[in-house]
This record gives sequence, C-alpha cells and structure tokens, in this order.
Amino acid sequence: MPKVNKKYSKRFVRVFSRHPSHSPIRKKNFGILWRALACVRFGSSTEYSHRSPYEVNSIEAVSNSANKVKMKRCFDQGSVKTADWWENFDSLVNQEEIPFPIIAKKKHGSRGRGMAKLDNQEQLDAFKSKNNTSHYIFEKYYNYSREYRVHVSANGAFYTCRKVLIRETPDHLRWFRNDANCNWIRPDGDNPALYDKPVNMSDIEAECVKALNAVGLDVGACDVRVQSSTNKKGERRSAPEFIIIEINSAPSFGDITADKYKEEIPRILDRKYGK
Repeated sequence: MPKVNKKYSKRFVRVFSRHPSHSPIRKKNFGILWRALACVRFGSSTEYSHRSPYEVNSIEAVSNSANKVKMKRCFDQGSVKTADWWENFDSLVNQEEIPFPIIAKKKHGSRGRGMAKLDNQEQLDAFKSKNNTSHYIFEKYYNYSREYRVHVSANGAFYTCRKVLIRETPDHLRWFRNDANCNWIRPDGDNPALYDKPVNMSDIEAECVKALNAVGLDVGACDVRVQSSTNKKGERRSAPEFIIIEINSAPSFGDITADKYKEEIPRILDRKYGK
C-alpha cells in the first residue's frame, strides 16, 4: 500500500501529455489527487524520474497502442474482435482475392490523418504509385452505420459517446468519423434516442476491456464500429456485429471527459496498487 505523506493526505498526479485538451487535469488547473505521488501518461513516453513507482499507462503500453502494427498484433494475441488486416502491401496483394473496399492507415497516424479508402484495384494501384506503402497497414472496411468511443479501465467502461456524422459532410468523407465531421452524442444528453444504445453494449464494453488488456494499458479509449440497430426488414437485431477499430491512450478531452478521468484515475491507482 502506498505510504501517505505525513504533511499532505493527497498529492497531485503528474500528467504526461502534449495534447492541449488534457490541460484541465493538470495540477495548475485543479488536477487529479491521490494518496501518493504518481503519474499518468496520455500518448507519452516520458520517464517518471521520481522515486515513486506508481503509474497509469506504462511506456511500453503507450507504445503498443501508438504503433498500429504492434496494436493489431496485440489484438490478435488477445483474440480481440477487430478488422481483418494486413501488415504490409505485399501480404495484401498476395491474397487470392482482395476484399475491397479496404482502408490504408499510417502505422503511426492518429485522428484519421493519412487514411485512405480504396474501393477497387485501380484505386489501390494509384495509391501505391503516390505513397510509400511501407508506412501503412491495410484493413478490411466494415460499412457499419454506428460508431462509439468507449473509455475503459480495468474497472470497466466509465464513459461512452456516439460519433454522429454532421449532415453537411460530403459523401466522399462519410466513411470515417472524427472531430472534424462528427457531433458527439452522450447517452444522458439532450437527445438520448440519437445515441441509439446497442442492445449488446455490455458485450462491446467487455471487448473494449479485452483490447485494453491486450496492449497493456490501464486506461484508454476504444473506437468501435457497430451494425445498425435494425436489419433491412426493419427488424431489431438482437446482437449487432461490431469491431474494435483501435484503442487510443491519448483521446481528446471535452469538459465532461476530463471530469470522468479525474474520477477514474484515482480508482485505477487504488485497484492497481491496493486500497
């Protein structure tokens, strides 16, 4: 059990992150308090120089989630439900039949930068002629209509939003979802019906915890693609299909997200190092 400082009953958790949206949880902005000195990493590989060993998200785990090859290998080893994928261009084109459409993703890309949707062989050939394919992995594209961001720790899911495309998004940009083309819908927001909670959300959340454990993170945010709630006949699906797209150790924060992390990180430290 961590020793409590004789003078102070709580200490601020050191936050390692360069993302500006994480500033609300830093010490100068009423940061996160715990019973001993500790750190949390959001996409950072910074060593913690203090003698305290208490940490949330190890450097190795952050590296596993930041590199898409490492992440996908961890997912495969952990039997996480994710998209079919190919580590390099040669392994893709050596398929007997390429399952178009496919997505090209930069191995070290984030927030959708550098992604491309390739619908046929002609587009794949054009992509190869313009890009260094050694910087990319390739995934099968799943045309599921819903996407959620599920924030999880070993304690389970503690915050979830749905990414809903902005109506004015042009057709050629509607195949992916990020901050630029989406509104974020909360289950307890002004329009809970638009959140459209999957009936198997508990299974989705459990799979997100598997993804977290597979890469070794203590806390992270999974992007999840989920089938529509009804089939083509209008019948409600009892268990919509879903895939874990990826897990992110440095998700963007809004005000509510920051508050949720302020509550969750002490719980993570308590669980990891004993109450």
